[in-house]
Amino acid sequence: MEFGFMIILFSCVLVLLLSSCATVDTISTNQVFRDGDTIVSDDNMFEIGFFSPGKSMNRYLGIWYKKISTGTVVWVANRETPITDRSGMLKLSRQRDLQILGADNTVISS
Repeated sequence: MEFGFMIILFSCVLVLLLSSCATVDTISTNQVFRDGDTIVSDDNMFEIGFFSPGKSMNRYLGIWYKKISTGTVVWVANRETPITDRSGMLKLSRQRDLQILGADNTVISS
């Protein structure tokens, strides 16, 4: 009985771990996408997320080539309004506008 319980428990933990490690390629309305999360394109060519260029402490939302090791950035959303810490979030509003949020959910860019 105890061995069977351990197998069931192990299976549940394994399923939870695998489902949380799955690559996401979409963002839903009002879903919050935090600094550290990335979304990978369906063809695994591009990735979007927050990054800091070089030795900068500023954080930007950008899209880069996933398969190129140097992380070549091809687009930056908040070039003029960087986030100064790791509090950045991305959200798709009900109106389907991408919003970059900073500390205290302040809209940085829309």
